[in-house]
Amino acid sequence: MQGVDIRHLRYFLRVAEELHFGRAAEVLGVSQAPLSQQIRQLEERLGVRLFDRTTRTVRLTPAGKVMCEKAQATLAALEETIRETRSAGGHNAGRLDIGAVSVAIHTCLPAAFADFCGRNPSVQVDMQLHTTEEQLVLLKERKIDVAFVRPPRSLAGIACEELYREGFVAVLPAASPLAAKENLTLADLRDERFITFSPIIGVSYQDVMLDHCRRAGFRPNIVQQVSHTLTVVTLAAAGLGVGVVPAWVTYEPVDGVVYRPVAELPKAVSLVVAWSIETMNPFVTDFVACTRRAARAALQAA
Repeated sequence: MQGVDIRHLRYFLRVAEELHFGRAAEVLGVSQAPLSQQIRQLEERLGVRLFDRTTRTVRLTPAGKVMCEKAQATLAALEETIRETRSAGGHNAGRLDIGAVSVAIHTCLPAAFADFCGRNPSVQVDMQLHTTEEQLVLLKERKIDVAFVRPPRSLAGIACEELYREGFVAVLPAASPLAAKENLTLADLRDERFITFSPIIGVSYQDVMLDHCRRAGFRPNIVQQVSHTLTVVTLAAAGLGVGVVPAWVTYEPVDGVVYRPVAELPKAVSLVVAWSIETMNPFVTDFVACTRRAARAALQAA
């Protein structure tokens, strides 16, 4: 296809899957204007319209449906070509480097690994635990292929999909009188000393907690700001205050603290899988598909 490159195909297929330019742009990590420009450029080079657009709907044209089928086949063939070329060059096994935040270990990763390794038994898979910010740097530097992160603020060049969403729990020193209550409201924490996240870390769900505190009629007395959920737990165990953190922390019990659900807070903490939209690792697509299936199965079992 003269004048058509891999980016055109990836962008087109994402819009074809979402049938919504805004959602496609969000997943691809670009703004909507450049995405629309790429699609218009693709249509001009092909000389046909691929989408029928109205203010409310986006639909594939007959030509777009053909393009969708052929583009999927083209990208699959390219990935197979890369796989066979690597094999001919002595890279029979292949390799996939994964980055993750801790919650991924307790949710979909084990099942995703089982599925992927069963399908690709010769591929070497490695995993490193890093913060979201660290993983995004590693992803851009191509030091990891797939990242399991909190939704990033900047998505330039990165595609991502939400896998999992969780709520919150209160973290209390075991000696706290509130530990005797099975369920807490934010109002119960009104007079407590709060350990919270640093402003640059976890800002979205931190804002959810602070907003609901305001709705409950108080402003938290913040005495410590830290960079990791387990640091909140450790300081609470030391008796320095209480925290409100993502519920995954209950998978990692720590002496000296108790966890109590805070039902009034929404499930606002997301886990997403992210990868470079220009990756040439032929195993990324399959691993993401395995992850998607694992997350869907976990939700159905919940």
